[in-house]
Amino acid sequence: MEKSERLEILDDLIKMRTVNGNEKLVADYLKALFDKHGIETELVKYDEGRYNLIATVKKGDGPVLGFTGHEDVVAPVDESKWNYDSSFKPKHIDGKIFGRGTSDMKGGLAGMAIALIELNEDDSFKGNIKFIATVGEEIGEFGAKQLSDAGYANDLKALIVGEPSNSTSKLVTDKLAASGLIRITQPNPSEYGRHSIFCAHKGSVTYQVISHGKAAHSSMPEVGINALDNLVTYYNKQNEYFTKLTDADDDVLGKTKPSVTVFKSGDQENTIPDYAEMTVKIRTIPEYNNDKIIAELGELVQNMNEADPRMNLELNIESSNWPVKTDLNSDFLQMAREAFKEVWTQDAVAVGAPGGTDASQFVEANKNLEVIVAGPGNESAHQINEFVFEDDYLKFIDIYKLIAQKFFA
Repeated sequence: MEKSERLEILDDLIKMRTVNGNEKLVADYLKALFDKHGIETELVKYDEGRYNLIATVKKGDGPVLGFTGHEDVVAPVDESKWNYDSSFKPKHIDGKIFGRGTSDMKGGLAGMAIALIELNEDDSFKGNIKFIATVGEEIGEFGAKQLSDAGYANDLKALIVGEPSNSTSKLVTDKLAASGLIRITQPNPSEYGRHSIFCAHKGSVTYQVISHGKAAHSSMPEVGINALDNLVTYYNKQNEYFTKLTDADDDVLGKTKPSVTVFKSGDQENTIPDYAEMTVKIRTIPEYNNDKIIAELGELVQNMNEADPRMNLELNIESSNWPVKTDLNSDFLQMAREAFKEVWTQDAVAVGAPGGTDASQFVEANKNLEVIVAGPGNESAHQINEFVFEDDYLKFIDIYKLIAQKFFA
């Protein structure tokens, strides 16, 4: 495919306003592109205007390699603050492509789609690839969960997630490592550039604890049940539990990280609140898995309710996304590093990342799945003036093709 067409495909995707919905625009566009090149496709409806897309190239009887990316983007924040009026109008300036989704992750999605087309047209390629484009990754990995539950990941041997894995400079990579946001462990090259591969990322458990009380006038608090007081009691017990939880450590991902993110109660100064709620997100690691945490939280709430008849706590699990980890010495990761070195002429560092991807859902369904996260984006994702380097985008198409060729060699 000519360079101009490769760039045009990315521009077309960026123009589509797929913020928390409307992903059908991307799915239909990619379906038409794959149909044009004779690649089998399937649309899977999530909701009105929201479709996942699966495209398949099958040239052998061996294992299946997955390419995956999401169709949605986050909101552009304040569009008036974008330079070049470029939130959904891609601009090519000084080797950068500006626009919402360039980095996270329409660059990776377009790159993998083009790689699939070019591999399909290569008579020497004898592998099997399943391309999966999902809805709703930015707000809960809804599409990936739907497809995983339906068995679409069951036949995958390995998976490339095209989320952003580069930084804008070597200095940024070093700062991220120094801050602990990414963890660089051995074996890894002592000399590396700004290009990295995520071999692991944390999972998450998001939950809400609701305290039900009894309203009363603030002059007679003894006739009511203060839901806020009871929730604070739970909060303190939870902190004791978190001390135990954070003892676990992973060589790549570091420690479990719990955070209380929402706390609400009361709406009138002279009324004892009969309702209080708290939302918590725990970033999880394989050594202390999601199911274990959920069971222990349930036991904590149950024990507190049984110990005090005035305590009426409710636990709601909002989401459970599993941690992802591929061994640093795995053949699949080594193939990826070899491909990076061939394209960039320098070693890529393999790191662990704090954020999550759709791979959490696919790994929960297919526990033996090896995963790497590798894409042309950078730390400008979700920011005003998000961009991707044009050269990164083009080179990642070659990287995806090289990894696939090595995988099926």
